[in-house]
Amino acid sequence: MLGLSKRNFFYNFLIWSIVAVFTATQLYLRIRLGEGTANWWALLKVQLWVWWIWGVITPLVFWLGDRFRVDKTSIWKMILIHLPIAVVIVCFYLAVYSVIWNLESQGNIALAEFWSIFATLFTNLFHWHFFIYMAIIGIVHARSYYMESRDRALKSVQLEKQLLQSQLNFLKMQLQPHFLFNTLNGIVSSIHQGKTTVAANMTTELSELLRISLSGTDRQIITLKEELRHVKTYLNIEKFRFKELVVDYQIPDEILEIEVPNFFLQPIVENAIKHGISQKASAQKISLSAAIKAQSICFKVDNEGPELKTSQDGIGLSNIKKRLHVLFGEEGRLNIHSNENGTTVEIEIPVA
Repeated sequence: MLGLSKRNFFYNFLIWSIVAVFTATQLYLRIRLGEGTANWWALLKVQLWVWWIWGVITPLVFWLGDRFRVDKTSIWKMILIHLPIAVVIVCFYLAVYSVIWNLESQGNIALAEFWSIFATLFTNLFHWHFFIYMAIIGIVHARSYYMESRDRALKSVQLEKQLLQSQLNFLKMQLQPHFLFNTLNGIVSSIHQGKTTVAANMTTELSELLRISLSGTDRQIITLKEELRHVKTYLNIEKFRFKELVVDYQIPDEILEIEVPNFFLQPIVENAIKHGISQKASAQKISLSAAIKAQSICFKVDNEGPELKTSQDGIGLSNIKKRLHVLFGEEGRLNIHSNENGTTVEIEIPVA
């Protein structure tokens, strides 16, 4: 049904029926106080027909309200559209009202009486029903704004949940016994070998990584510069583990202040280590690049390693896909595929 669900369609007629009861009672009391005679049931019958006309029209008005939204960007244009529509609908309503009045009072439809009653109704009731149309349009907009506000709140909750999941996955990755054992063992080994500078650097990087992991930042969006700091800290530690690891950053300085989703590169880099570098002895290189393409920015993470045989779309990548979809809709994309020497992950997001 136009603009209304079945349940709301029922409530629509219920509301107009209540209005009919109210106006019938008001007319009845007015007649009785004027020492006239009146039948409340007869008045209610007429008022039900009269207000049920609005019940039939309301779904159309709801559709018009959704179709021609009065937003800040087009407020005068939409007002100019609604004004003539309101006049036409109210005149139609008064014409049907006149027909019902003729049928109830005369038992037939006489053209002269119709125009006489229509002129009387138009003179006395046009402005009230014009405002009824506008009131319904206002209700439509209030409903739309409420639903949009609810959707934004739900979207915010989803993003917070997904960001928290990213942080927990990140923390879990860093606190794995194997990872910590290797890092701490490397620190101890460096101290025994007299490489105090190396040990100090490893300790500093590990401290910074744990600080990032435990900071619990609730920001959904950060600068690319901040995201790269997280990634570089993690990879600096992995360099102590994989001595031949080479990281190639091809990211122009002029885009470092672009805003990106928090923790969106981190899981990809972790996957590059887990499924690429650590799985093949000759795998040594990870490349991170970024480039502006029209109205979007494309990030690419290439890692050497074995051929990709499964999607390897674990919790980390799955979470990124969901976050990109919630943040950017169809404009946020993540693709993963094999290349000649390993795996390539591409992320594309719109530029604000």
